[in-house]
Amino acid sequence: MGNPFIPFPRCENIIIVGDAAAEYLGALRIYGRGLIGGDVPSMELLHPMEKHLECVSCFLNDPTQVLMPAVRRMKADFVVLEENGSADFNPAAGREALEKEGISVKILDVRGSTESVLRRAGKLFGEEKQAERIIRERTERLAALDDVRKSIRKGQKAAIFLAIRSPVRHESYVFRISERSALSQLLTNTFAIENINVRPNAEERIPGIQELDDLADLFEKNPDLIVYTGDAAACGQKTAEFIRKHPQFAECNAVKNGRIYGAPYYCHALDLRRHEILEAWSDVLAD
Repeated sequence: MGNPFIPFPRCENIIIVGDAAAEYLGALRIYGRGLIGGDVPSMELLHPMEKHLECVSCFLNDPTQVLMPAVRRMKADFVVLEENGSADFNPAAGREALEKEGISVKILDVRGSTESVLRRAGKLFGEEKQAERIIRERTERLAALDDVRKSIRKGQKAAIFLAIRSPVRHESYVFRISERSALSQLLTNTFAIENINVRPNAEERIPGIQELDDLADLFEKNPDLIVYTGDAAACGQKTAEFIRKHPQFAECNAVKNGRIYGAPYYCHALDLRRHEILEAWSDVLAD
């Protein structure tokens, strides 16, 4: 029997602009018909119910050009804009332009604690009880991780990769995740692991994500584990190809001990899923 406390999904005739806003509403089982994101790789896999219209950067360049055709076609009731306080990547900055065109706008402020944002989202859609249920469950699961954390060996050296699969073509793009990434910081602070990808001068078009380049510097640091986030098959192809060309690296601890795993990606827009992500990583790090 299913959990009677989980509500049926609400598919609203709205467009949501902002990854974090979509995440908070999705946790409440509230979905729009259209979504504009861009901060989370492969967001279309996390939110398949919404039609992905554009990226936030394109929206901010010209809010009405991106949204007006979709609003008219679907006769949207309103648009939810994420307010994140960013100086240059804030969907709420498009409010005035939309309202001038007669588009109804609601703002979801995603600043502050996860609990406070969930309560705001619940109030916006009359789902206050559901918001409190999610807060309780999330708090309990994060607390349960305290005991798990004690059993995980500190100082494990990890090489972490991300592959983003194209939603329209049969191809993927593989990257390194750096020690400056939100994922790496979360894992270091929670489990005291070491991300061995330290390249302070490497270009990062997306914060914490770097070009793959030659992998010798990573394997020379003898990682204890190799972890693939996103499209694990694409990550595996790249590392296997490298090891075939450089068989000496098959003796690194991760390969020799079979510690090659798939695990979830994390960035700040996905903080609502932090307990689920850390639970999965705790399984990976248990040795």
